[in-house]
Amino acid sequence: MKLLIISAIAVAGAAYCTQPRADCYTRISTNISQQVINSRPVDIQKLVGPDGRGQKCVLKYRLHINNDWQTVEGIGYGTTETEACVQALDQHRGNMLEEAPSSVHADSQMVCSDLPDIRVHPVRIGDIVWESETDLHTYVPERKYFWYKRTQCRMFVERDSRNQNLMLYQGVVCRLSTAPNSKWQVIDKY
Repeated sequence: MKLLIISAIAVAGAAYCTQPRADCYTRISTNISQQVINSRPVDIQKLVGPDGRGQKCVLKYRLHINNDWQTVEGIGYGTTETEACVQALDQHRGNMLEEAPSSVHADSQMVCSDLPDIRVHPVRIGDIVWESETDLHTYVPERKYFWYKRTQCRMFVERDSRNQNLMLYQGVVCRLSTAPNSKWQVIDKY
């Protein structure tokens, strides 16, 4: 009898430990239709599942809005996965997950997600990052993508304050593969 109880507890404990757990946070949603969008959606993360009407697609992506990278979440419904995800990618249906200046409408929600949080952060040569983990170049003509040895690349800037001095670094990141949502590698930083 003791062996049966111990076995049941062990099985229940193993099942509990293997359950995926989502990180939860409070998000402030703001309508981005009146924001200045400087880039196309990048670093798209997709979560698709069946819905009573067909397919539901939740996309989490990054946009460069008002000189700052913002995380956006879009939800779309459709009869097919493609139709639902195209609707979710529509920038006017997305909700910013971070506060943005000059917002028109805001509300807060509790959100639980297994998707990683992407933010701009200091990088080193050789780091493999999402495209929006590096900031767009401050000089607009330098924001263009270019090709180097059949690889798509772009310039970036990184701000750093040391001893009350603002340091501005520039660098180059290149796409690792031709896959639509591939990561990028930091090639140079100076």
